[in-house]
Amino acid sequence: MQVPAAIFLLQWARVSQVVQQKRFDTLYSATPALVCGGINAPAMLFSALAPLFDRVDHPVPTLFGFTLDYVFFLIGIVILWYVVGSVLDQRQSARREPRLVWTMSKLVLLGGPLALLGALFFYVSLQGFLTPWRWNNYSGNIVQSVLFLLWSFVLIGVPAIKVTQRLRQNTSPTPDLTLRSFELDRGGGALTVCEAFATLRSH
Repeated sequence: MQVPAAIFLLQWARVSQVVQQKRFDTLYSATPALVCGGINAPAMLFSALAPLFDRVDHPVPTLFGFTLDYVFFLIGIVILWYVVGSVLDQRQSARREPRLVWTMSKLVLLGGPLALLGALFFYVSLQGFLTPWRWNNYSGNIVQSVLFLLWSFVLIGVPAIKVTQRLRQNTSPTPDLTLRSFELDRGGGALTVCEAFATLRSH
């Protein structure tokens, strides 16, 4: 669903840009393209891979007639919304099962980059609000800045929630589990009985 919507917005932007660019002396970016970029903000990171394949002595590389930044962006959209769907499914199952707390390594390796990306998007959104005249499109810049701001809240908020859960787990009282094992000797045979019980500390 997201990929067809993105293709529609980008094609709409291409047509609009051809018409509107004639009115400006500087670069113009159409509102559909800015909105598509805001909705799929994390996928725009994949577009940054396209210049790695550029060569000065060769024309701009394409794939099936599309430029690589366009292709990588669509691939990023597929990966992005697959991950989002998986996370939402896990949240649904977490309502029926005990919520898992992230380990310290996961907080560092996953939560850290997410928070940094959220901080980057917050900076980009702030720049958009401060300079809405960029790309000769005030409304498009404002809408994209709002979408980047929402993404920054999500990307910063998820690690923050996981850190809070981790701290609560470390400070909450845990039951003392005592396992006692003893052998009963009956008629020359050994019978092992394991008795487990839990007692809660009272404060």
